[in-house]
Amino acid sequence: MCDNLDLDIKVMDTMHHEFLALLNEIKDCKPSEFITLFENMIEHTKDHFSVEEEIMGIHDFYDKQEHSNEHVALLEEMQYFYEKSKQIPAFGKSYIHQYAYDKFKRHIINIDSQLAMFIKKSEIIL
Repeated sequence: MCDNLDLDIKVMDTMHHEFLALLNEIKDCKPSEFITLFENMIEHTKDHFSVEEEIMGIHDFYDKQEHSNEHVALLEEMQYFYEKSKQIPAFGKSYIHQYAYDKFKRHIINIDSQLAMFIKKSEIIL
C-alpha cells in the first residue's frame, strides 16, 4: 500500500490517510481486537463520507448523486463483511486483507478524483 493517492485537497487527504492507518492497524491486530477495529473503520468511513457529501452539497457538485451512491454501496459492502465476520472471522479478514485497499484505491481514483478536480477548477479552498 505505497501508492500515492493524495488529491491535494487537505480535508480529503487527511481522511484518506486516517483510513489507511486504520486499515493497517486492523491488518496487524490481535484476533481479539479485530471486530472492534472493524467497527472503528466503519464509523470512520461513515464520517469520511459525510464530510465529502457535505462538501458536494455546499459546492453543488455536478456528480453528487453518483458519488453518494458509491458511498452507500461501499458502506453496505463493508457492513456486510463486518456482520459475517462476527460469525466467521476469516470471512472478514479476507475482506480486510484482500479487498478493502483495492476498493479504497478505486474509489479515490475513479470517484474522489472527480470531486477534487471540481474543487480545484472552482478555486474552492478547503
